[in-house]
Amino acid sequence: MGAMQYGVALLRSVSLPLLVLASSACMKPAADARANGSWAYEVEAPATGSRTVVVEATFDNARTDRIAIGRESASFVREMQVKTPNGYRSVARKGTSWVEPSCQRHCTLRYRVDLGELAQGCGDDVDCARRVGEATLSPSLAWLVHPIPKTDVPVDVHVRTPNATQFISGMHGSDESGRAFTFRSYDLDEGSFTAFGPMRRYRVDVPGPNPARIDVAILGKVQYGMPDTAMRAWIARAAEVVKPLFGKFPVDRTTLFVVPARGEDEVVFGKVLSLAGASVVLVVGDKMPATATEQDWVLVHELFHLGFPTFRGEGRWLGEGLATYYEPILRARAGWTTDAEVFKQFARNMPRGVPERGSASGLAQRSDLDSIYWGGALFCFAADVRIREETRGRHSLDDVVRAALERGGDATKVWTVAEVVHLGDEVTGTHVLSSMYERYAARGERIDLDGLLTSLGVDRGDGSIDLANDKPLAWIRKGIIAGPNAALAEAPKRPDVPGAFRTH
Repeated sequence: MGAMQYGVALLRSVSLPLLVLASSACMKPAADARANGSWAYEVEAPATGSRTVVVEATFDNARTDRIAIGRESASFVREMQVKTPNGYRSVARKGTSWVEPSCQRHCTLRYRVDLGELAQGCGDDVDCARRVGEATLSPSLAWLVHPIPKTDVPVDVHVRTPNATQFISGMHGSDESGRAFTFRSYDLDEGSFTAFGPMRRYRVDVPGPNPARIDVAILGKVQYGMPDTAMRAWIARAAEVVKPLFGKFPVDRTTLFVVPARGEDEVVFGKVLSLAGASVVLVVGDKMPATATEQDWVLVHELFHLGFPTFRGEGRWLGEGLATYYEPILRARAGWTTDAEVFKQFARNMPRGVPERGSASGLAQRSDLDSIYWGGALFCFAADVRIREETRGRHSLDDVVRAALERGGDATKVWTVAEVVHLGDEVTGTHVLSSMYERYAARGERIDLDGLLTSLGVDRGDGSIDLANDKPLAWIRKGIIAGPNAALAEAPKRPDVPGAFRTH
């Protein structure tokens, strides 16, 4: 659905043992990365009435002469020049990139990008650039060129702006100025959202032993169906909704951008970009009233994403599946929805994630959105139930999610699916995640959703749901909604409760 995060690429077709062998290699930064090269950007923010950014990019020891930018942006880069002892000379574009031999060792490039033209060219897509009145939102990848192929080096970005109130970025700050940022070169793939131009800025503090901060930017001069105070309060309450699962708000600091959906009365889209710094975009209907905030699911879905590692080149089904599974559960734990509504949603939507009969493709190979979101959610649902059943309620999928964050796995970090699976087995003392990965994600067996719901006491009528407490695993259903900080229903004493799973 449009309101979900369309994050990094899909899982490659590869077995779990091979993933385990490869997992340790892709997370180590270069031992002395700055000595091996660096990227530095000086960015001049658009002047009043303009949407054009001017960038000076310096690359040391890039080991390549090819320079590129996001595919949609290439044709909107103007006046690409390289600095020479005698001034600047032009660099011609070849296809979607530029070739400059001096960048092999050291080069300084200067160019400009009209974000207004870019937004018009890509239909005001937030993944590219979006105009909101005189303000403009875009990922930093849209206006930062870079060497290809990349090496793992540090990146520094400094933004010069005549008006500090008309610039904000989710990039990881290197100081408190709000204009200097640093991250790793590989993380520019998810270059954080950034906005230039008129905006209303607010700070939302999330209290607790590990306090956090959400910088809110309401772009343009749009007036919404709720006052700004109500919007800030809604964001603060949503942050409290996700805290109990993780034990804290997932990241110390994030930037949340609010852009309007004209004529709509709900949130129509949300997305997280996090590797270069935690950032969230929320497309909010300008007619949405404050009374509708607890019925919205998008904000909680996106805030959940902040608390779990990012996958690169794999695992979108697991990242989106977890967020899709936990969003209604967290809202029920907070009293924003009911347990009956949670299981009604699961019963109605999870069949969309069940593979066709005869299909040999596991979740790891399927790329359709129903499989990614609802197939992933069904996997997480089944895994949660099985962990609770095998451990007699001592452990759950909650423990896996919390352990990942405790070990540094928030959305600004890249993990592998294999690492998550290994951690899950470790913290629960089971082999649930590894066996389920092999059966359902790799081999493509079908989870018996009907049998699972029946064993939990979820009885489906004509569009309605009845929750029965006399079913074998009804205690698990109650425990899922009760959450980690509530007293769970006691598991039955009999060790021979029928299992909830069958495959086809």
